[in-house]
Amino acid sequence: MVAGDPVIAILVLAGIFDWLSGNAVHSLLLLSAGGALAVDAANGGPDRREADPGRGAGATGPAAARLDAARSWSPMVAAVAFGCAVVVGGFGRYSWPASAAVLVPASAAVALAWRGPLRDGQGPGPIDPAGAAAWVSLFVGLALWELTSLLLQPSLTTDSFAHPTISVAMDPLLAHHPGRTIVLFLWLLAGWFLVQR
Repeated sequence: MVAGDPVIAILVLAGIFDWLSGNAVHSLLLLSAGGALAVDAANGGPDRREADPGRGAGATGPAAARLDAARSWSPMVAAVAFGCAVVVGGFGRYSWPASAAVLVPASAAVALAWRGPLRDGQGPGPIDPAGAAAWVSLFVGLALWELTSLLLQPSLTTDSFAHPTISVAMDPLLAHHPGRTIVLFLWLLAGWFLVQR
C-alpha cells in the first residue's frame, strides 16, 4: 500500500460525510480504518512475500498450510455464517446488538487479512487496464450518485425517497428479518472469500 492509496482517501471521505449526516459511530469506524491503513502505509506496510519464504508456485510453506486450513473450514464457516445471519437479522436495525454483531466478524476478518494472503503464489498479475477502467467507472458512478442524492435531500440528516442514497434505496429490503438475514449472510460469505484471497 502506498501513502496516496485511494482506499484511505475513500474511507476518510466516507467518514466525514457520515459525520455530517449525524452518524458519529459509523464515522469513527471509517476514520479509524482509514487511519490504520495510513499508519500501515507510512510504516512501509507488511512485506508479506519476503516474510513468508514458503510462498511461490507449488510451495508447501505457511501460506499453503493456511490456505488448506481455510478451505477445509469453508463449509463450517458457511453454516455458522447462516446461523449468525438468522440471529442477527432479527435484531433491530441500527441497534447496539446489531452493530456489535457486525463489528465482531468484521474485526476478525481484518485481523486475519492483515497477516497476509492465504493463497500461494507471487501475488496478482498485471492489472488489465480495461477491467480497471470498468471498475473505477462503476465505483465513481456510485460515489457520484450517493453524493448527489445526499446533497439533494432536504437536509443531510433527513432521508428522501425522491433522491435516495444507497442506504435509503436498500431500506425496503432491510426493513424485514428475511431481507436482513439474506444481506448479512451474503456479506459474511463475501468476507470469508476475501479473507482467503
